[in-house]
Amino acid sequence: MNQMKNLACILLTTLSLSFSNAQIKNTTNQHKNPNNEVNIIRNIEFPKAHVFDPSTVPDIWVEPERENHEVMPEPGAINHPLRKKIDAKRDALTKNTVYKRAAFGSPKTSPETLKPIIEEQFDGRAGSGTPNDNHVAVGNDGKFISVMNTTIRVHDDTGKVLKLWSLQFFPSTQNKVDNIPTLTRIYDPRVMYDPYADRYMVLYMHGTTDKTSFIVVAFSQSNDPTKPWNVYKIPGKPIQDTVWSDYPIVSQTKEDLFFTVNLLANGSSWEEGFREAVIWQLRKEDGFAGQTLRTNFFNGIKHQGVSIWSICPVQNGPWPDGTDNYFLSVRPYAERNDTVFMHRITNTQKSGIATYELKVLKSNMEYGFPSSAMQPDSFYKTKPDSAVKFKLRTNDARVLTAIRNGNQIQFMQNCLNFKTMQAHIMHSHIYHIDEDLPVVKSKLYSDDTLEFGYPAMAFAGMEDNDPSMISTAVYSSRWHMPGFGMFYQNRYGEYSKFIPLKAGESRISYNILGPDEQRWGDYEGIQWKYNEPGVFYLIGSYGKNNEMNNFVSRVRITDKLHTANVQDLKVFPVPSDQGYFNIEWMSKTPEVLRGEIYAIDGKGPDKNRVSGLSFSGDESGGIYQPGSFEFYTLEGVHVYRVHTRNYSAGTYLIRLWRGEQLVGTQKVVIY
Repeated sequence: MNQMKNLACILLTTLSLSFSNAQIKNTTNQHKNPNNEVNIIRNIEFPKAHVFDPSTVPDIWVEPERENHEVMPEPGAINHPLRKKIDAKRDALTKNTVYKRAAFGSPKTSPETLKPIIEEQFDGRAGSGTPNDNHVAVGNDGKFISVMNTTIRVHDDTGKVLKLWSLQFFPSTQNKVDNIPTLTRIYDPRVMYDPYADRYMVLYMHGTTDKTSFIVVAFSQSNDPTKPWNVYKIPGKPIQDTVWSDYPIVSQTKEDLFFTVNLLANGSSWEEGFREAVIWQLRKEDGFAGQTLRTNFFNGIKHQGVSIWSICPVQNGPWPDGTDNYFLSVRPYAERNDTVFMHRITNTQKSGIATYELKVLKSNMEYGFPSSAMQPDSFYKTKPDSAVKFKLRTNDARVLTAIRNGNQIQFMQNCLNFKTMQAHIMHSHIYHIDEDLPVVKSKLYSDDTLEFGYPAMAFAGMEDNDPSMISTAVYSSRWHMPGFGMFYQNRYGEYSKFIPLKAGESRISYNILGPDEQRWGDYEGIQWKYNEPGVFYLIGSYGKNNEMNNFVSRVRITDKLHTANVQDLKVFPVPSDQGYFNIEWMSKTPEVLRGEIYAIDGKGPDKNRVSGLSFSGDESGGIYQPGSFEFYTLEGVHVYRVHTRNYSAGTYLIRLWRGEQLVGTQKVVIY
C-alpha cells in the first residue's frame, strides 16, 4: 500500500511540473477578460497515465466497513455557526406552524395523471464512507454504471452486477493490494455516458492536501465498461499555492467534458481556506482515443474582486450538444440572498477561441442557507411528538444541478423555507439567457411534512424549448425515515406529486458523527436513456441499518400531455407570474387566428400592444389592438407567447377565434 502511495506522489509531482511547464509554454495563449479578469490557459496537455483493465482487478478484496467508516471531505461552504443559528430558529417553531405550500399556483392537471411509472428497481449497498455521493450513467444498450464513495459497479440491463471494483484501482497500474487496504481519500465520483461516442467517462477526487490532491479522469475504450479504460490525472494543485481540489461537478457538450472544482487551502476551515472555484474544459475525443489530453483551464473567476463560490456546470439538453456551456453560482452560505451568477464558456476546446463571460442576475425570490432536515427519533412509533435527536445536514444553498434547453436554463438548490424553517428545494428558471439581462423566476418545491435535499434534474421534453423536467431528491421528516424519491414537471409548469422510490428502513446515525451532524448526501444522479424517450435512470440514498444505502430506479414518464396531440386550447402557466402566458393549440390547416383578452376583475392598460411571439422567435405579424392579437399559422401544433407585463394583476378571460368560430375560452390569472 505504501508503494501505491509513493507512486501516487511521484505521478502527482510529475504532473504538477508538467502543468507548470504548460503554463510557461502557453503564456502567449493566455486570455484576460478585462471585465472579470479571468485567466484562460489553453491547450494544457496531459499524457495518458496508463490503461486500466477491469478484468485484472480481483473479484474479492477487503475494505473497511462500518466501524472504520471515513467521513468524506465536506463540500465547502459549511458555515457551522449559521447552520446552528437556523436550526435553533427552526426548533423554536411549534409543530403546528407547518403550512402546505403550492409551487406554481393551482395546476389545472391532476398531479395523479402526471405520475411516472416505476419500471425497474435495483437495491444497492452501504458505502465505505459518509455520505454516499451517488451518480449514475446508462448506455444505449441498457448497461449502466453506478458509483458511490469508493466503489464502481457495472450492471447489465437487468440490473445484475457484471463487475464491481474499488475506485482505488483506477489510478494505479498495480492492482495488488494489501489484505485490508487503506483507502487514500478517494471520493466524490461522477460518471457520464456520451451518446455520440457510445462511451463512458468517470471522474473523481483523490487527496485533501496540496501534496496528495489530483483528479482521476477515465474514458472507456468501448461501450463495454468492463473493458479497458484510458486513465488521466489532472493536478489538484493547478495554481501556485498550497491548495487542493474538492467537490467536482460535471457536464458535457458534443465535443467537451467540463468539470468544476473548489480550491481550498491546506488545514483551514472553508471560510478561511477557500481560494477560488475553477473550470476545466477537456477534449473528449482525446480521452476516448487514448491520446494526449488537451485541456483549457479557467481561473480568477471573481465578482467585484471577490472569488465566486462553487460553480455548477449546466447540462445542455435533451441531447448533450452545442459548442458552448453555461455555469451557475449563487451565494451558498448566505442567510438570505437573491444573486445568481451566470457564467458562459463560448466555444469548444478545439476551436482555440473559447472565452469566458459573466452576467450577474437577480432572482424574484430569495434563497437561503437551509436548515438541517429532521428524522424520527428512537420513539417515533409511539411518541411522534418527542424531541428529534438526529438531524441531517443539508450543507448549504449552492446550485446542485442545472439544465439548459434552447434559450432557458433551469436549476435547483437546497433552500430554507422561510415560513416553516424546513429544508426544501428552490426550483428556478432563467429566461432569455442570450439577452443582456436574463430574467430569473424561482419557486419553492415544498411539502407540509416532508423535507427534501440534494436534487438532480434532467430534461423530460424531447423537443427544443419544451421545459418538462424530472428530478430526484432525498427526503425525510420527523415521521419518515430518510428515503429517496422523484417528482416531474410538465411543459405547462405543473408538478406531479412527490413519489417515493425507496422508503427508509432506519435512521441515518453514524456513530462517528454527532447526532446533529449526520451527513445526508452531497449529490444524487439522473440520466435520460438516450434511445428510449421518456425513460430515466435515477440514483439516491435511503436509511438502512443506521447507514446510507444506494438505490437505482428506472422510471418512465406517462404524462399524456407530454406525447398526445393537442386537441383543445391550453393556456399556461397558471397563474401567469412571469410577465407572459403561453397559448397552445393544434391547427389542422393554415389559418388566421384572433385572440381577445377580457378583464374580469383586472384592468388592462388603455394602450397596449400584446405581442404574439412563437417559441421559435418568429414575429406573428398581425394586427394589434388593445387587448387583442391576430396571427397566421401553418398546420400543426403551435405555442405562442402573449406578453402581459403592462397588465395589472387580476383575472382575465382569453378567447381564441377562427373567423367567426370560437376555438376556445379559458380564464387566466395574471400576477
